[in-house]
Amino acid sequence: MKLKILAIHFMLIFLLSSCSFLDTVLEEKDSTIGMTAGQLYEEGKLFLSAKDFVNAIRLFEILEARYPFGKYSTQAMLDLSYAHYASSNKDECITEANRFIRLYPNHPEVSYAYYLKALANFDKDANVLTRLFAHDPSRYDITNLKESFNDFTVVVNRFPDSKYAEDSINRLRYIKNQIAKNELYIARYYNKRSAHVASVNRVKHMLENYGGTPSAEHGLLLMVDSYNKMEMFDLAYDAARVLKKNYPDYKIVKNSNKSISILERIKKDVQEENNKYENEERWWNFLNIFS
Repeated sequence: MKLKILAIHFMLIFLLSSCSFLDTVLEEKDSTIGMTAGQLYEEGKLFLSAKDFVNAIRLFEILEARYPFGKYSTQAMLDLSYAHYASSNKDECITEANRFIRLYPNHPEVSYAYYLKALANFDKDANVLTRLFAHDPSRYDITNLKESFNDFTVVVNRFPDSKYAEDSINRLRYIKNQIAKNELYIARYYNKRSAHVASVNRVKHMLENYGGTPSAEHGLLLMVDSYNKMEMFDLAYDAARVLKKNYPDYKIVKNSNKSISILERIKKDVQEENNKYENEERWWNFLNIFS
């Protein structure tokens, strides 16, 4: 009986050691062992150029782990951030960019880190479906847009001569318009539900922080309407005067009940733009089952 148990033990030990040996034989050897920091970086760059972002990320991470200090690891941090951005890993891109900014705030390429971070926030919610179905970012949570607005602002203000400044300015204009549209969208929502004080305050916030956008005109019209509905006709008239000063095609009319009406001299190009806007609204409402 003891011999039988001993034989079983020997057999189990043999089987386990055989499995371990087979695992060692079949295990793929790490081709990066023995490579210098420069060699790892160059191979990572080759993968990056070939748009093989998975392997590029792997090489740059190995480089940082084995050689945490030096010019190659510093540059690899930026390339790693870009590789994550290009492979749609936006959160990882932002993490790497923030790490670079924290460790090397005075680095000559820190503007690139801010720019990558801004791009990642800018594109964070974008995907094939939202582009296909005419996703309007102004109607949803714009937290990421505001974050990218702050980052692009840093690029423009701190690095006005960098090669990223011009694109950052153009994106800032777009983001400003989207944020203003979002404020107007919320103000209209309040107006429809007779929350006129909230509607007026939202328009005021939009004009103070995001003035000079196309939404300003519609915001002033909404403000006049809200003041009329609250029977605050003096304030409605003040808002109408601001509207006329900035958009002279409008005409102010005081009604017999003291309310304010706004009339616009319809021009052909204005009418066409309004028709275009209405068609876009109808098309959007048709696509958006949640509106």
